[in-house]
Amino acid sequence: MLVNVGSTRTIDFVADNPGDWAMHCHMTHHVMNQMGHGLPNLVGMNADGLDEKVKKVLPGYMTMGEKGMGAHAKHMQHMPLPPNSIPMRGADGPFGYIDMGGMFTILKVRDGITTFDDPGWYEHPEGTIASPASEEELRADGISTS
Repeated sequence: MLVNVGSTRTIDFVADNPGDWAMHCHMTHHVMNQMGHGLPNLVGMNADGLDEKVKKVLPGYMTMGEKGMGAHAKHMQHMPLPPNSIPMRGADGPFGYIDMGGMFTILKVRDGITTFDDPGWYEHPEGTIASPASEEELRADGISTS
């Protein structure tokens, strides 16, 4: 769904599929600034030495990292926040660090929820989480392991 700069959308839906669902968004001020399409995407750029050069003009400058918000959000976990700000931080999740910070929320859908208390992480039914195939399973599918 497209949401124009400076606007919002309200979404109605039936929450009938239990799980932890990431709802991703881009905050309006991001679209109007760094994430606007008028600027090149520098994710993956070798930024060696960039911080030192930019800090001569902007002493508090910090590059977001070569891999985008992920590395930046993990680093931000231990930094103090300015007053009245929303953190761009991630958190530990059931499968590792969730690195999208303030760019999404997790919608927790469960049968029988009656309060606003956090129900915890979704308990996946047996056999529904992907895992690496064993050498025996690979061979059974005709895949060489040597």
